[in-house]
Amino acid sequence: MFNFSKKYFIGFFCAGILLSACVLPEKEDPFERLPEEKVETIGGEIFPFSVSVSTRATHRLEEDGKLQAYLASKVVRLEDFEGREVEVDGVFRTEKMRPVFWVEKIRLKDIEKKKEEEKDLVFETKKFRFIYPKDWEYTTAPNGMAYFLDRIDPARRVFLTFSVEDLSSEDKKTDPNILIANLAGTKEITQDNLGREGEKLILFSNLYKKKYTFIFTHTFEEFEKKKSFFKLLSSFVEGEDNIQKIKDEELKKLAEKEKEKLDEEALAAEALSAQKEQDRKESEQEDGEEESESLLEKFFGKTNEPVVEKKEDIKESSQSVTTEVVVGEFKNLIDVKSFSYQSTYYKFSMKVPYGFWFRNFGQNEESIAEIGFSDQDFSKKTGARFWLRILGDQTPPKEIVERMEEDRLILQIPRSEKSFFEFSGPVEFRDAMWSILKTIETF
Repeated sequence: MFNFSKKYFIGFFCAGILLSACVLPEKEDPFERLPEEKVETIGGEIFPFSVSVSTRATHRLEEDGKLQAYLASKVVRLEDFEGREVEVDGVFRTEKMRPVFWVEKIRLKDIEKKKEEEKDLVFETKKFRFIYPKDWEYTTAPNGMAYFLDRIDPARRVFLTFSVEDLSSEDKKTDPNILIANLAGTKEITQDNLGREGEKLILFSNLYKKKYTFIFTHTFEEFEKKKSFFKLLSSFVEGEDNIQKIKDEELKKLAEKEKEKLDEEALAAEALSAQKEQDRKESEQEDGEEESESLLEKFFGKTNEPVVEKKEDIKESSQSVTTEVVVGEFKNLIDVKSFSYQSTYYKFSMKVPYGFWFRNFGQNEESIAEIGFSDQDFSKKTGARFWLRILGDQTPPKEIVERMEEDRLILQIPRSEKSFFEFSGPVEFRDAMWSILKTIETF
């Protein structure tokens, strides 16, 4: 029988614990990044989605008639860019055995790019993020500390340090005296022998058992640096969901800026068209006056009496109306200010009267495509006042058909052997529907 004393037994037991626990867990990296998907850039023309397989894709991207990708996006309104040449940044994800390209950024190809102001940079990790100026840079050390300095400073002096540490028992007893970015914390002010002011800020996490420590050193005159530091603190966000929300909002703003280019292009085209029309009228008026004066002078000599000139209305070919199959007359609203639209995907073109907005909502279960129109700007289907739909798998009418169904006017025109165009809406928009219908051409 072994005869171990109590002292030796305890020592042997403790040694066993030490031997079995010799592998310590790795220290958490406070600057760990989220795993990133491969971001790709592809280009082409955007069309409404049309495929029998059900996915979350809403559009397709084609280049030279070849499919590049099915598109979807949570941050970009792809319908705003239908029929335009674009470049898109995003990631491919497989959905129901089909790759779908999720668009994060979009750029118009056929609009001159303006030089944009450089933006702030982002310090982003798995659990928190903040922004800092483009002329700052930083390095991180194994001790979990980030050191910030000015890019153009030849002395490479560190003026800001940032660290992430575990909360201590003493921290839990501390009374906060500041609230920044919805984080409570403390602030201390110090001054060194060189007259530089130091600020030590500690922010306590709302989500983790952590504290974020900033130590900022500056002189009294460095106002821009102090403003940048305050902006950095105000931009602090923690939590994966909150970080993703901020990123989505930023991407939406970028897409909205690209959409503004489309609006600027439309306004510029409208202004140019109006100016050309004004120049044309003035030129015709001048030519008419000169011709009239020369004839009067030739036969009667010069006279100081005013000449009353009778002019006939000028009828443009775009305003002529064929009434072979028209059920009743209508006022043609198409003029030089009308907007021309062409869909190479659905192989038709049309003109839309000035003062009307339209949006292509693509394919649905009932129609090959549907386009909504309104006399005011709109973004959702509920804002459309009347519709143009392409209907298939039905026998098309042989000629233009007009009828009333309850309180809605229906206009139909053949498109192919198995499809036709159909306008529908309140009778008050009859002139607009007929005007558009008369400009439709298929190819």
